[in-house]
Amino acid sequence: MVYSNEIDDNCEKTYERNFEQKFDSKDIFDINANELPDFDMMCAGFPCQPFSQAGQGKGFSDHRGTIFFKLLEVIHVKKPDIIFFENVPNLKHHDKGKTFKVISENLESEGYKLYVEILDSTYYGIPQSRPRIYMVGLRTEKYGDSVFKFTEKITNKTPLRNFLNLGDYSIPISNRWQEYIDLYTNQISEEEVSFPLPKTRKKLERIAVNCNLSDCIFQIRSSGIRAYSLDEPFPTFAVSNSGGGAMIPVLSKERRHLNLIEIRRIMGFPEWFDMSAVSRTDAIKQLANAVCPPVITSICNDIKKAITV
Repeated sequence: MVYSNEIDDNCEKTYERNFEQKFDSKDIFDINANELPDFDMMCAGFPCQPFSQAGQGKGFSDHRGTIFFKLLEVIHVKKPDIIFFENVPNLKHHDKGKTFKVISENLESEGYKLYVEILDSTYYGIPQSRPRIYMVGLRTEKYGDSVFKFTEKITNKTPLRNFLNLGDYSIPISNRWQEYIDLYTNQISEEEVSFPLPKTRKKLERIAVNCNLSDCIFQIRSSGIRAYSLDEPFPTFAVSNSGGGAMIPVLSKERRHLNLIEIRRIMGFPEWFDMSAVSRTDAIKQLANAVCPPVITSICNDIKKAITV
């Protein structure tokens, strides 16, 4: 790798701990593309919040959404042979498809043949269903005859249960959560709860099929609390902007939040990956915002196949 960029100082601490390198710069808008070293491949995951269904959906009107155009400027100047982008699936449909049309047409006008697919991490041995859109562009001037194809499935759906780190109570739940679990497992009634129950907490908003409430995952959403089976992939892992404990899923049987080892496994990070350079809150935020390494590895192998003569 010849160049790296990330604005979060805490991400740099984690990166340095694992790869013994710091980032070359922090704010991508401060980059002078002409001063960058030459490189063959650009990998980027421009912020997803402007295009996410869970966000405000402002798209290019959001300052973070304009990062794509800065990347485009770098591409125009440096002309890498390969580009590789990742984002939320809704990018393809945002603003009735107009946003993605702008992205794809700009990349094609820069001389790339674009390949696009929505892939779900659970089919790559990861115990999380995390669909994401992936874009690979091959420069036609160099790879005009190459044929690229995404590997869409390596494993079957990957359930969560075998990835649990049982007995690790490093992130305990609050007293209120104790009562929520009692309520949702029918050990107490609503009238016996010791605090005023919000309307969205009086009962579970959604219960997954074949879900044992005494041995499941509870997670707070803005719309209510949902119950997920341990024998299915965990749904897309996300936390609140604060990264605090409120949004961290709860394991009902052990009455605790998922621990950092479990969250790391849910994201597909290897056991050796070290998050100890930052606080637990920052580590969880970083994991929730990360890509799943096994999916990226698969796509990079697909790129290698396509360009190897």
